[in-house]
Amino acid sequence: MNLEDKVLEIMREVFEMENVTTDASQKNCERWDSLHHLSLASELEEAFDIDLEPEEIADMTDFSRVIALLETKVK
Repeated sequence: MNLEDKVLEIMREVFEMENVTTDASQKNCERWDSLHHLSLASELEEAFDIDLEPEEIADMTDFSRVIALLETKVK
């Protein structure tokens, strides 16, 4: 499973929505609130065995930013 597919799987689980796609953002995903945002960060840290800084978590406002961040963290 590639990085994008894994992140989509995690986002679908965290947001409890099957229709999350690569265009998902805080603006168009009604379940992407502050609580789910922190859950997403926690799940990503666990899944990829990384640590995210608060500024990085705050910058994760859409799918593409999450992928860009993970590409710098995941080896």
